Amino acid sequence: MANKRRTQYDTREVHWDDEEMQKRVEERRRKSISRRRRRKLLTLILVIATFSVLATMCGKDIVRLKAENRALKKQQVALEQQREELQEELRNANNQEYIREQAKKQLNLLNPGEILFTFEEEEPEEEAEQAKETEETEKTEKTENTEKEKAEDSGNDKKDGGTDG
Repeated sequence: MANKRRTQYDTREVHWDDEEMQKRVEERRRKSISRRRRRKLLTLILVIATFSVLATMCGKDIVRLKAENRALKKQQVALEQQREELQEELRNANNQEYIREQAKKQLNLLNPGEILFTFEEEEPEEEAEQAKETEETEKTEKTENTEKEKAEDSGNDKKDGGTDG
């Protein structure tokens, strides 16, 4: 079959009696060459598109994994600091001075002859912010009420004071 195709379109081996037949054969050859080029081009486009899709999918995974890696490194640093603090506390666990200090802080224990003074803690920032917000809402409500009263008073004056005559 391959030999037939080659001989069918090969114009060098065939002697032509008719110019029209030669033109038809040349036209067919050009069409088959253009079809092959189109197929190659489509194949190339499909390969490039497939590669692009795969690269995009892998790229997203790489970005996600890098972000996760950064977060885990931060967590590792925090855990290492915590470990160092706990090791320091463990070293101090047998130290009598450290034990006394912790007993004073956590349990409010006193040595003989010491007096404990306790002070009220200041308001936390959240409570202070809430207090400010409530004060502001009360102020706005008061101004709205006074504006309504003024509007009602001016409306009553127009009704009572006007005479149509």
